Amino acid sequence: MRITRVGLTAAAALFLAPLAAVSVATSAQAGMEDTRPDFRLPFPCNTRIELKTYGGHNPTDKKIDMYRYGMQTGSPILASADGYVHENVSPGGLEIRHGNGWFTLYLHMTNVARPGTTVRRGDVIGYMGSVGANYPHLHYEQLYNPNSDQNAENQHIVHSRLQGQLLIMHPDRPIDMVSTNCGTPVPSGSGLFALSPDRSGVFQYTGQGNAWTKVGGAAGQLITGGAGVFATNPSTGDLYRYNGTPENWSKVGGPGAQFVVSGDRVYGLSPDRSAVFQWNGSGTTWTKVGGAAGQLYAGGAGLFATNPSTGDLYKYNGTPENWSKVGGPGAQFAVTGSRLYGLSPDRTAVFQWNGSGTAWTKVGGAAAQLYAGGAGLFATNPSTGDIYKFSGTPENWAKVGGPGRQFAVTADQLYGLAPNGQAVFRWTGSGTSWVQVGGPAHSISGR
Repeated sequence: MRITRVGLTAAAALFLAPLAAVSVATSAQAGMEDTRPDFRLPFPCNTRIELKTYGGHNPTDKKIDMYRYGMQTGSPILASADGYVHENVSPGGLEIRHGNGWFTLYLHMTNVARPGTTVRRGDVIGYMGSVGANYPHLHYEQLYNPNSDQNAENQHIVHSRLQGQLLIMHPDRPIDMVSTNCGTPVPSGSGLFALSPDRSGVFQYTGQGNAWTKVGGAAGQLITGGAGVFATNPSTGDLYRYNGTPENWSKVGGPGAQFVVSGDRVYGLSPDRSAVFQWNGSGTTWTKVGGAAGQLYAGGAGLFATNPSTGDLYKYNGTPENWSKVGGPGAQFAVTGSRLYGLSPDRTAVFQWNGSGTAWTKVGGAAAQLYAGGAGLFATNPSTGDIYKFSGTPENWAKVGGPGRQFAVTADQLYGLAPNGQAVFRWTGSGTSWVQVGGPAHSISGR
């Protein structure tokens, strides 16, 4: 397979019944383990994946093709460790630098993240596709170049270690694994959460039939994302984090005008909207990272905020008070795993940010509301309320359902709350077919 690389130069800044896999490392590989990142399967938490190789791979024992059971095309692909997208490669891929000479390579994806993107383990970097292949799958490699943090080539490929397991591939011995790429602790079940109609309880959909589990008490608002599940106290406005077991929550901060989650980071807008803060990850300590903002938007592609005076949109660059203008005003913005979208002020068109400067491309017509997440971008028709899915190419949208009071996008699913709020439905992923998965709810939220 010929791989064509396009992206940053080597001088760019570095960021930091299958048979079981063989678990005995060679002496050369053992010497690398002190610096190897804790790589996880590049798929959402609890996803079952089949790993294969074939005789055409060179080397056969080190290159891996990954297949997701069930949903395949469009499944989100995640960074398997923290790093920096160093370059895009063909077909449909990218290479991530992880530091200490470590790199990972991903191929055959759609909507791949751009060079220069900083990623945390679990961030969406693309979606499973068949670019340059005959069927949807992900090609994955780990590479180690002890002489350079800037680049790695085919001669630097090593046996992958995923979730602590060294993988020595053989064409006749596929391997089954379940992803533990869960970011912060992920509660078992699906990525869909709901508030009861009277907001007296927080419930999580189990992923099976119509079964839900109560995980918390009264809440004012749910905020979900890669960093976990958060809720505000309806009386005080204080922010609490769900610790993964029912009724187990911890206070992480006081009131705010708004809270959002980007990757494994939580941000808040002060009650008077005069400053943006980032939660430090423990206790109730927060760090100021920006000034006044009108609205926050966040997702795998990062944190964005509008200027309260002009409406212009800015991107947070990862260090306090370091923001860049990326566009003008919009009626709404939405962030997927790797893309930023905006709805024009008059809601007559949907635009996609080109990834640098303030250039945007029109990708759709009039919309009432945008919904985004790991499973992609969706928009409602302003006349009918019907919901449409963006295919990834300008002006190419497909109707996937009728109106709803609210929709929620998880890592790989789309859910909707009926117009009367009396039932929750899940899109089957095909046409406009939906199945009921729950009863009445005040609101739903996906991660």
